[in-house]
Amino acid sequence: MTEMLNTNPERSLPKIYGKSILWHPASSIKILQVYNKGLEFALVSDKFEQCHPFVWCKDFLHDVIFSTIHQQKFDIYRFFYNPENNPNACLKEIRLLVTNSKDSKLPKKIDACIEFMNQIEESLGMPKTKVRKCLNAPQEYKYGVYLFQGNKRWLNAPPMISLYSFLIRIGLCHQIGTNYNTTINLIKNGFLKPYQPKDSKWLCDIEPSIYKIIRYSDKKIFYRDIKKNYPKHLLIDRIHNNLGIMSFSTDMRLKAAGQPVSFPYWHRFR
Repeated sequence: MTEMLNTNPERSLPKIYGKSILWHPASSIKILQVYNKGLEFALVSDKFEQCHPFVWCKDFLHDVIFSTIHQQKFDIYRFFYNPENNPNACLKEIRLLVTNSKDSKLPKKIDACIEFMNQIEESLGMPKTKVRKCLNAPQEYKYGVYLFQGNKRWLNAPPMISLYSFLIRIGLCHQIGTNYNTTINLIKNGFLKPYQPKDSKWLCDIEPSIYKIIRYSDKKIFYRDIKKNYPKHLLIDRIHNNLGIMSFSTDMRLKAAGQPVSFPYWHRFR
């Protein structure tokens, strides 16, 4: 059984209005990624321009935020981004395109995903994400592209944007009227199929991080100054591979064992 909320989904969920996007040219370069199918992401600029090609691997997102903040170009795993030649990611709020060219049921899953995300944001005392369907999506994305717009706190540190994109995948399995804790437990315990194959294991790994961030608040865990959470001196390899939500969770375990961690400031709280 699932825990039900005392809400009327017909009234509580926001309507999805359309939004036009200036699309990034498709790239012929095959980016090296963990996935080669599934949910795709791309960041959006202040002027609602797609900043880079769609990616399956969410770690490229915090790479682009790092590049936007410090105006440094980078090239990693055949993903090249130059902030001088490409639209810079919006830093006033998170603007994230979400799509899946193979999922014909994606449009029916969006409302549930919004509810899941909004429940977590309510627990964080954070303004709620809104979603709009893009009006002029490229032909290959015939099942729709959706623009997620959320609070800038989701951008403030690499683990936060990494968590945001991961929670969207989890939210696509959510059922309207169910508490987010129930959805997490159902996936973690194998009673609800995850949106992508590895998400159940990864959810088990990062679950303590989710509840730590909710318990202490991201505003206390991470620096208020975004530049301190994306240090300019770090190599892009480290930004990409060692600062996402999975690495944050690994560092939680290392801290508990009395071992050194990547960002001691982030792990002041047990």
